Order: sequence, then C-alpha cells, then structure tokens
Amino acid sequence: MSRLADIGDLKMKLQNLSGIPSKDLRVCKREDIESNASDNKHNFTRMYTKVSALADKEGPCIKLLQQSTLDDVSSATIARIVAFESTLVVRPIEIPNNDRHSMASRAEVIDDASTTADEMSTDDSSSETVIPVYQNKAEEKLVQEMLKVYGDEKECVVFDTNPTPLAKVISRSLWPKSPKDFTLGLRVDAIDHRNHWFPGSVIEIVVDGDENNPDEEAEERVDMEPTTKVKVHFDNFSTKWDEIYSIESFNESRVCPLYSHATPRHKPTEFAVHHRALDRKTKTYYLFGQSYYIQCHNEWSTARAGAHILAQASRFLEIPPFRNSENGKKSEAVDRKIAEKERNEARKVISRVIEALIKSDRKYMESAIACGKEAQENEEHAPFDITVMSNILSKKLSEVLPLLPFDVRVTTASSPLGTNEEESSYPFSLVRTIGNYMNARHALVLNWRERPEKDNNQKPLAKKQFLYSPPFLASHRQSRALLYANQKDPSGNATVKRHPSSSHGGLSIGVCLTEFCKEQQLDATGCWRCPVCKREREGKQSMTLWNLPDLLTFHLKRFNASSRWREKISTRVDFPLTGLNMREWCDKESPLYQESDDEGFIYDLVGVVNHYGGMTGGHYVAMCKATACGPDGDEEVAYSFNGEGVSELEVADEESAAPSSGWRNLGRTAKEKDSSSNASAKAVAESAEPLWLQFDDDLVEPLPPRNIVSETAYVLFYRRRRMRPANIAKYSPLG
Repeated sequence: MSRLADIGDLKMKLQNLSGIPSKDLRVCKREDIESNASDNKHNFTRMYTKVSALADKEGPCIKLLQQSTLDDVSSATIARIVAFESTLVVRPIEIPNNDRHSMASRAEVIDDASTTADEMSTDDSSSETVIPVYQNKAEEKLVQEMLKVYGDEKECVVFDTNPTPLAKVISRSLWPKSPKDFTLGLRVDAIDHRNHWFPGSVIEIVVDGDENNPDEEAEERVDMEPTTKVKVHFDNFSTKWDEIYSIESFNESRVCPLYSHATPRHKPTEFAVHHRALDRKTKTYYLFGQSYYIQCHNEWSTARAGAHILAQASRFLEIPPFRNSENGKKSEAVDRKIAEKERNEARKVISRVIEALIKSDRKYMESAIACGKEAQENEEHAPFDITVMSNILSKKLSEVLPLLPFDVRVTTASSPLGTNEEESSYPFSLVRTIGNYMNARHALVLNWRERPEKDNNQKPLAKKQFLYSPPFLASHRQSRALLYANQKDPSGNATVKRHPSSSHGGLSIGVCLTEFCKEQQLDATGCWRCPVCKREREGKQSMTLWNLPDLLTFHLKRFNASSRWREKISTRVDFPLTGLNMREWCDKESPLYQESDDEGFIYDLVGVVNHYGGMTGGHYVAMCKATACGPDGDEEVAYSFNGEGVSELEVADEESAAPSSGWRNLGRTAKEKDSSSNASAKAVAESAEPLWLQFDDDLVEPLPPRNIVSETAYVLFYRRRRMRPANIAKYSPLG
C-alpha cells in the first residue's frame, strides 16, 4: 500500500484477500513485545502480541507508522497489521411484511421524542398512565418470534441474537408503580443533572437513604417512614456519574422505559482480551500470546456475554491439524496425548458453562416478559424477583468455573497486568448488561492456570505450563517476504538485506537509482496500446541511462500527494561527496558503457539545495563547494576534488585589508563576523577537506563537510570528475 493510500482502501484490500466484508473486519496494528517472564522455556510465552485497534476515521496509511521510525528506512515503510473478523454473527429475524410499516411508523414517533426535561410534557395524569408492555401488534409478534429462537441450540454456536427489542419490552414489563416494585438490573432512560437523556441500569436499591440531609437529627429520622430509592449507572460512564432517583422521578417521567428518549448505540460493545500468567519466581504477572478484540451486543446480560467470551477463548485450546508442534515447540507423542486429553476436558467444561449461562439468560427473558403481562392483568400480582434465578446460576457456576484452565478478570485497558486496585472477577450476572458494565476503558484478562506437574497416576506430564495453544495466523505472501527481508537477528544485523544501507541509518542514493531504473509491471490502469493489434495490453517498463552529462542533477522526491492526503517525506538520503560511480545504472549497450575507463562515470558533489519546513511553507538554503580562485578572483574549473590544496586558502585577520577576491568577500564583511564565525572559518580553511559554503539568503558561512548530508537535502548537483574539453572551455573565463 502507498504511504498516502486511504485506510479505507486498506480495508477493501483486506476484504478482497480474505473474502470477509470490510464492515466485519476489525483492523488493528500489531506489535510483538518480548515477555518479561523469568522462565521462558517455551516459545509461546516468550512473546506478547499487542494489538491496537485502528480508529474508524479515515486517513492516510502513514498514520499506521510509528513516529519514531519515520526516518528509518528499515522500518519506515513497514507497519504490521492484523485483522480480526467480528465475533458476532447476527441472527436474522423474519418480520411479517404487513407489520413492517406499523413498526416503522412507531419508530418515527419514538425518534421524535424530546431530549431534555424542559421540552417534556408535564401532564398531571402522567403518574396514572399505565405503560403497555407492547407498543403495537407488530412489536408483539417480533418479540414472540425472537423468543422462539433466543437461547436455542444455535445460540452462541451459529448465531448471536441481538436482544435490544427484548430489552425494551422487559423494561416496560418491569416498570415500577411503587417503590416495592423496584428491580435490580432494570434498564431505563434517565435524565442526568444536565437535563440530558442517557440509558442506564438500576445497580442498587437504597432503602432509608438520607444522603441529601446529613445534618438531620436522628430523632426526626426515626419518625419518618423508610424511603426507597434506586441508584442508576449510565452506559459508558464511570461510577462517579451515578444518580439516585425516587419513585417520584419515575412518576414525573424523569426516568422512562429504555430507549424511549435515548438513542441505542449502533456499534456493539468492544474490548480487548489479553492472556496473562503468574511468574512463580518473581511472583508477578506477565502477558503472553495473541491478544484480540471481542464484540458483544450492548443489551446482553453479562451472563450471556460471558458465554460469548468463553466460546471465543476456547479457540486457544485448539491445535490446528497441520501443526506438528504444540505451544510453538515439538513435543513427544505421550505428552501430546496427555495435553490433548486435558484440552478436551477443558472444552467440555467450557461447553457446560456456556450451556448453563444461555439457559439461565433465556429463562430470565421469558420470565420477565411474562411477569409484565401478568402484572397488567392482575394488579395484585407479586413483583418480579430475580434473586432465585441468580442464586441457582451462581450455584452451578461455583461448581464448574474452578475447572476452567483460566480465570476471567476485568481490568483497566491501560493496565492489563493488574497493578491497580480496579481489577475484579468477571461477573456472570443476569441483572447487569455488558454495555452498562464494560466500556472502552476496560479490558478482559484470561489468567491462565498452571497445569499440575503429574497426573493422577503420578506420571510426569509435558513440560508446557499451560493449555494455551497459539492460534494460526495467515500472512499475506508479499507482505511476509517484505517483513522477513527486513527482520533482524538478535545481534542486530539484518538477516536479508534488500539493498546496501548507509552507516548513518539512512537510505543510500544508490537504492533510489536502483528503484528508478527497476523494471515495473504495468497493471490494467496503466496499459499500453500495441501499435500492431491496436489493443491495450499489460506490459513492462524500465528506465536506464544512455548518456551522462558533465553536470548531473538529482531531484529527490520530498513531497508526496494523493487525491486526499499529502505529506513531506523526511527520510534521510545518504549521498557521497566524492566518487559517485554511475556505471551501474547505465545501459550496457550504450557507447558510454563500452568505455573501459571508469573516469567517465565518476562524479563529485558541488552543490546541494535544502528545504526546511513542511507542506504549508518552508525555506530554501543552498550549500556549494568552493574551489581556489585565480589572481583575478575568478573560480578555476578543475576536475580533481580530492581535498588536496584546500589548506592554501587562508583566512585574513579582521584588521588586514584583504583583496577583493576569493570566498572571504561573500556575505557578511569581516567587521560583521563574530568570534565564533571567525573560529569556524579558520578551522575550515586549515582543514584538508574541501571548502563548503552555506548560502542562507544574504548570509554566507563556511560549513564542515560532515553537515552536508541531511534529511533536508532536496536537489543535488554533481560534476563529472573528467569533464569534456568543450565544457571546460565553456565554463572557464576567457583572458
């Protein structure tokens, strides 16, 4: 991909390579980090693959490169990208054709609802209004169709049902009429202190709370009746923004059923998952293996989302049949059988946990909706109680969760090692939704448990510590070849070099010339028209040099632009000050190439134009190599630039009356020069190196040759060491 190609084009290319729609691909930047474990006997624990999700915003691909490596040719054009397919497969729900129009009309009414409390209607009858469970017949039929398939044998195996329509109905079904009807986990739309609507969940029922009157005397509070309120936690917000509401807030429509005012999020809840283990020697955690991203529907309970998390984690218990090694290392047949048996048992445990979670979540959905219908038909119906189902689920999980090969932990995205106090066990709960519990600042950690050293028969097991198995990652063939060509061994030397590089870490000008003369394959957009058959055909093109001038100019490509983006290329190009041999890039059939003498191909640098700045503005500074001047002050044309004779140029003292000849009269006068300039000029004059001058507008100063090559070089001027006689006469002054 081009540096200025759009990230959207990258996603389309990945779609063409994988066959997966770009909207279902999560493109991430990949970075391999060496693990800090003290005992790294196994390959899969030596490296931790960190992934950083790319923003959905479009931009040039150059944003994928690390800023610190933009000027390093060995890594500036390489960004390791990994793409994950979305972990959600949405279940299609058939809606009767005759009901679609009524549902769309009702949705328009909901979308037109007010967004602030000041704009709401304040009817006195609002407290007596009965909220229906279903808004229309179409919604009722849709919910009935969803309940038929939600939590069936295909759930979490083939499909992942989006329960948003069910969550809206449950919110209306469990809507409280009095404080005794408050239910944990109730999904609501609530007004915050700034009068804006946000979706949230009831996370706590506060009884007899007098937080607003802490100075009230105890005797007065005893005579008051207990007050029951609810604490609401808003989606995608921290706990410091939680609000407490009373039943009056519900009756005054400051708290309304779910998504009656707020807008549902179109994107699912997404968070990173890391693999972690405990170092027995240092008693500290370390990260290893392939991290990844997982998506969950926002209205899933944490129990249903937990089933999805475990299903995705089970991929790391599978060994591809074509892999001859386990955990990145070959193992003996006996150990391999033992490990495979343990993995099969672990997968069975995960299946049991997933089955229990999905069945409990399905039962909760059916019971909540049924309770709402019964409550409307019978006012004396008992309020919905989730405690019994939660206790049954907790009892089942307490038996099987310890059998898993890992613990599921929740931590902050910035600290997956668990060095803060915010880490906790993942709650497999029915009363909290994943969209309300998790946000972008959270991450999951699979804390892998060590395998026992011996089995039940006291036989030594395999040397591998965990049941973790690295997943297979498919690599793009051309990208893999490019990556391997620039990989470095532990000693720091490149294993395979595409081209000779400079000792300064820059790009050699020889590489630029080789790329300029390289044969290129013309694609369908750059076909040439055959003069014989008159048809456009794909072909190849190449450029070589047939003849060389005495004065050779190189124009470096410092500015790059596409239809949408532009940049200044700041890669350093290293070029020789003397002895540039151009024979390699000349056509072998040219008359010039047939000459046996290499003097005709040797060039010496005589000038450089530098550009300082960026795309919006800049400044040009020239550097020129000066030669000795004759008695009349004219520069003598010579072809030998080996540094000899430069010391003959002397720097006169400030008080001396120097003749008006030579480089000393250029730019500032002697009186205008400070002591540092005089010292620099004297050092350059006494050096055996060629004399270089820097021309910055009207300021002319001597320059050490080591400062000529830089990342600001824009135009290079070379002169052939053995010029043609005609040009020598042309450039020489006439007497």
